[in-house]
Amino acid sequence: SDAALAGILSNLLYARRTMAYYTDLENKIAALTPAQVSEAFRRHIDPGRLVIVSAGDFAPDTVSGH
Repeated sequence: SDAALAGILSNLLYARRTMAYYTDLENKIAALTPAQVSEAFRRHIDPGRLVIVSAGDFAPDTVSGH
């Protein structure tokens, strides 16, 4: 839609980036190996500080009786 495109262009202008920047970024991400991703995760993420959040209705479905 025109509004979506305007939003994308506005964000690009604000960040002083082009669509080519994101194309290049996607290509770089796609070229990563699983070993490279694991190494980056190991270097930058402390598993002891991770917080896992679950949200939603975990009760049995009472509306349909299941």
